[in-house]
Amino acid sequence: MIAFGFKGPDAAQAGNLESWLSDLRTAGFSWMEIRAPEEQDPAWEARLQEWRERDGWSLAVHARFFGVNLSSPNPRVRRAAVEVALEDLMFASRIGAKRLNVHAGDVNWYDIPPPDHPAHASMVHELNRLRAQHLAAAAISIAEIGEAAREMDIEVVVENLYKPWELLRTPEETRDFFERLEPRIGFTLDVGHARIAGCSPIAFMEALNRRVRHIHLHWNDGLFDTHDFPDLSEPDLRELVRASAQFSPPVLLVIEILPGSSNGRIELFCKWPAQAYAVLREKM
Repeated sequence: MIAFGFKGPDAAQAGNLESWLSDLRTAGFSWMEIRAPEEQDPAWEARLQEWRERDGWSLAVHARFFGVNLSSPNPRVRRAAVEVALEDLMFASRIGAKRLNVHAGDVNWYDIPPPDHPAHASMVHELNRLRAQHLAAAAISIAEIGEAAREMDIEVVVENLYKPWELLRTPEETRDFFERLEPRIGFTLDVGHARIAGCSPIAFMEALNRRVRHIHLHWNDGLFDTHDFPDLSEPDLRELVRASAQFSPPVLLVIEILPGSSNGRIELFCKWPAQAYAVLREKM
């Protein structure tokens, strides 16, 4: 059966959320996705372990990505990025997490002229040449992370991105990329990212099929990654929730918003699983 989760707190935010965890569990959430911290914090790790062991929460970890580029063609830079991801994998293992979400990386070329610029075609051609090099390096990095994760019984999932210089922007590029990876590596469909990239989330589902294991669910205006709450009165979101029920093994739907934040009032979260199950029943 499909499972529901949300973006979990960091150590500084935990006190505010902890008083609502019981209500969120009763509402139908069973997973939290925790951001990997920059530094080890034994007290925070113990608290997460307690939530998992005492309260039955399943945990996923979102690996660090600011300043970390798993796709760098420079071997020293790429290895350093893999080391950061392996640190995040160790964090996931210590807290008993089942899944590690990573970003494949980006090309580090941000000067993209508009289509009507005379240099557009030549510069996009060069960007695509560099993109191919970065995709090859990212596949090596993720394979290395996946090998280490297998020994810890942690699943690695890789997320689509949206900026022109980032990797895995389109269903076609993402499908081709995953053909380089072992079947155990899964795909995270980030709905908001797909929307900004101008791609249908359903098209990603169709292209990746059984690779889809994890869904980051949030909404936006198609221009900026604002992480708006996924209101199921939106027809496209209803279609996506229904489509997510087709996968085997079942996918995890993570509302990538912190409960109690400005974008995610607790009352919205507590109503959401029942609304999602109602949408799923419409299919039957």
